[in-house]
Amino acid sequence: MGEGTPGTATLRGVPGSSAVARFLRWLRAHPILCLALLTPGIPEYLSTSSAVIRLFTDPTFFFFQLAINVGQYTGGALLIREAMIRWRKGWGSVVLLALAYGITEEGLGDNTLFNSSNGRDGTLGSFGHFAGVNWVWAAGVLAFHVIYSIGIPLIALRLALPETAGRSLLGRRGIAAAFASLIGATGVETAFVYAEFAFWMGTALFVGCLVVITALVLAARRLPSGAWTPLPLHAAGRPWQFALIGFACFPAVFAFEDILPAFAPAIVVVAVLLVLFGVLFEWVRRHVGQVGNEYLVVDLIAGFVLWQCVFGVLLTLPIPYTLPLVALAVVFLLRLRRRYPTPHDQKRGPVAHARAV
Repeated sequence: MGEGTPGTATLRGVPGSSAVARFLRWLRAHPILCLALLTPGIPEYLSTSSAVIRLFTDPTFFFFQLAINVGQYTGGALLIREAMIRWRKGWGSVVLLALAYGITEEGLGDNTLFNSSNGRDGTLGSFGHFAGVNWVWAAGVLAFHVIYSIGIPLIALRLALPETAGRSLLGRRGIAAAFASLIGATGVETAFVYAEFAFWMGTALFVGCLVVITALVLAARRLPSGAWTPLPLHAAGRPWQFALIGFACFPAVFAFEDILPAFAPAIVVVAVLLVLFGVLFEWVRRHVGQVGNEYLVVDLIAGFVLWQCVFGVLLTLPIPYTLPLVALAVVFLLRLRRRYPTPHDQKRGPVAHARAV
């Protein structure tokens, strides 16, 4: 599932003169903007962690929050993508870098890894709190950032714009700007959280975050490029299995986080969550294949994204203001499905050339 030579896939069924086609061509010419739509779009706005309705109720705060989100998410995703390409690394290194990003956002920025009074983590802010860290919350939210904040947007960009595969999007100035964006947005968020909660993690935890982030980056740099490479050459799973894994992953996480604390200590809950993520990741690695696997990856992404859609709608009832975003996500997924059909559909007509994601 690493970056490779662009495939020859073409989008079918889109009239060349339509407004949609012109917009898609414009996005292809601006892949960084495309990535900015995917993240923070998928992790923040579909889930209502950032409420798009504030565009109408409080536009000043909406654009302030949007600037922070783009500065963090898009800046972080761009830096990790550049590291993946320039260091010639695989998805094992991306996971380590995504963990470093998650600690940057949730530790240094939001402070949810440490602040027990932060309402976003609810009862998990106090349950499993040891040595200043909310361990149960940390296990779930860091995995969320690995999957939703970094993994899905980078893979979706590769699938949507295959011509960008293996191609650097940033020069030296761009990398410096992305670093400045990530650091600046995180600093502003830290100040905002302090103003709201009067919370400061303390010097020890602050330095600890920096040490762990540095260690993860160095480990990602040294990790062999073949780490976490899919085992079989050809895809061995079925599309519905990948879609189900994507859709059910975080409902299962939420269930464990809600139910297990009633009768199990925090260390057991953390262990269960780590085992769950480990089993799911390993199952994908053993079934996704190295070549011709796009149709399975599309279903995996679809499962994760559709859960975000459902979750966001449920949180906004009785006025589900995320429905326009849900519609955009569904259209995007359907277009990916057209581009990378299943082998069964391939027998019915012309299809895109298959390459490894």
